[in-house]
Amino acid sequence: MDDPFSYSARWDSVGLDCAYCVHEAEASWPNTAKDYHCTLHGVSLSATLQDSGYKEGEWFCSSFKNDGGANAAAMSEFESVQAKLSPNTLYGAYGREGKLKEIPFVQL
Repeated sequence: MDDPFSYSARWDSVGLDCAYCVHEAEASWPNTAKDYHCTLHGVSLSATLQDSGYKEGEWFCSSFKNDGGANAAAMSEFESVQAKLSPNTLYGAYGREGKLKEIPFVQL
């Protein structure tokens, strides 16, 4: 999937991530127990964590629903491609060659 984001949020980030989704499970940080997960899909999000237990990059899926914390420009960019995103896939910013990273839920 082509990366639609302008990276115009704080520190050149996307400003849209599971952390801003209403379906994100509460987690303690650093999340060394690696029990970070999505309550909607029931999948582990530990693949988004570094060995230290802190997040690595920005991640989301086609079911992302803003809890009010996402960057407005990123939300507009997300909404422009949301219908094209495959269900049951975790997408990540900072991919290669202008593409988003992709992890099918079955690999989580």
